[in-house]
Amino acid sequence: MMIERIRREHGYMVRLLAILAHKLRQLKDEKPINYSLVEEIVDYLANHSEKVHHPKEDIIYHHFLKRFGDQETISDLEHEHQTLSVKTHEFLDIVQMILQDAVVPQDIFISKLEAFIHDQRHHLELEERSILPLIEKRFLIADWQAVENKWSQSEDDPVFGDTIADRYKQLAERVRQSDSESV
Repeated sequence: MMIERIRREHGYMVRLLAILAHKLRQLKDEKPINYSLVEEIVDYLANHSEKVHHPKEDIIYHHFLKRFGDQETISDLEHEHQTLSVKTHEFLDIVQMILQDAVVPQDIFISKLEAFIHDQRHHLELEERSILPLIEKRFLIADWQAVENKWSQSEDDPVFGDTIADRYKQLAERVRQSDSESV
């Protein structure tokens, strides 16, 4: 069911944000980090969210609005997706500048990374604590069938799926490493 896929994707995002939080602690401890891994995480969050995750959520939210009327937290969510996309691409630009040897003061990068992690977590918490429970409470089987019928995109995840995209090989390896460390 679509809601289960969304929640699974949220779990993936939480795992990636945990890796970024670890990188943030390393920076604060004045230890070097792998910026190309940071780039892969932010690039994945930008691309997967824009192409697969948020469009899927938006189908559900639009259906909810059409069926149950305007709920402020629901109607603002599409705008929040757009705002989050802009912030994600701005942060990705900073990471790419560093990878191209631009000088970005460490304290500024730390601040930007903290803000990025905060914004992403805040968005996920809003959805998990407020939006999705409201939708689950109100949707009937017919509502779930209607939104499923509107979704036709492939859901092959380029990091967590069966086929790993070349651009995310390092990230997929790091995720597998994290999984084995937590066992």
